[in-house]
Amino acid sequence: MLASVQTNTLNSLPRQFYPDGIAITQTIQQVAGAIGIAVIVSIFTAKKNSYMETVANVPTEAAASGSSMVFTIGLVLAVINIILSLFLKKPASTIQ
Repeated sequence: MLASVQTNTLNSLPRQFYPDGIAITQTIQQVAGAIGIAVIVSIFTAKKNSYMETVANVPTEAAASGSSMVFTIGLVLAVINIILSLFLKKPASTIQ
């Protein structure tokens, strides 16, 4: 998915701005990945701690509960990503 989005993004730029476009998209991809991992780990930890406080103080079951929550969120985001990819349009050709 990322390759398609990056290709469409760069095709909408004039050729002289390709290096800048690549730098910006790669930087945003790295920052968003780091933020996404931090958020997912925070959700996992919160769910695990909540399970241990309210249901049972069993670390393996709590970790399974947190993992289940994180994988469900990942699945929902993947489905949204696939649906949004159906709306990608090829940018108009720019004559240089």
